[in-house]
Amino acid sequence: MFSTTEIKAVKLLGGEVIMGMVTETKFGSSILIEEAQQCIQQVVDDRMEINLAPWLPYAREYNFVIPKNQIITMFKVRPNLETNYKVATGNK
Repeated sequence: MFSTTEIKAVKLLGGEVIMGMVTETKFGSSILIEEAQQCIQQVVDDRMEINLAPWLPYAREYNFVIPKNQIITMFKVRPNLETNYKVATGNK
């Protein structure tokens, strides 16, 4: 059984933070993340900035299944980052 799809960030065991349209299964052992974008942190003029880039830019499609045992946490992002994500992926 699938729950709703929401824009969320996912922190993986390897330290990467990716965001996308996440669909979880209630009893499944994985998630589906569509239009996956990696969050890249930078400090500019003593301020933290987050840029987005395709998570695996050489992939034919940007939809990935990630096992839940590879996920540290999932969370909803701040509204301005969600807006930036929608613009970057054309999902206005």
